[in-house]
Amino acid sequence: MSGLSPERRQEIMALEPRLLESAIRMTRDANEAKALVGETLAAARASPLAASDEVGVEVWVFRLLRQHFHSLERDRHHRRAVSAFVTDQTYARKRSQLALAASAETRATDV
Repeated sequence: MSGLSPERRQEIMALEPRLLESAIRMTRDANEAKALVGETLAAARASPLAASDEVGVEVWVFRLLRQHFHSLERDRHHRRAVSAFVTDQTYARKRSQLALAASAETRATDV
């Protein structure tokens, strides 16, 4: 733990309902939003910045939420791109195999 005062910890935790509302709007999925808020609150409590009085807690925690969300979206986009690439490669390989089989079949019937 980063040595948070009970007041600062309470201030961060009091943001949970509003964070959840924002996360639901971002993700459009209640379960995913709850997980996102949980990760955000854990990161906020663990950060040394949370103990600093120089940081506006509300703005900072909502920024963490957005950063976590965008990170998840980047990961999803990457996984979809990789999956599409693998699917394309598999399709191309199958098409090539079918073409070779058809070619061999044609040669066999020509003889």
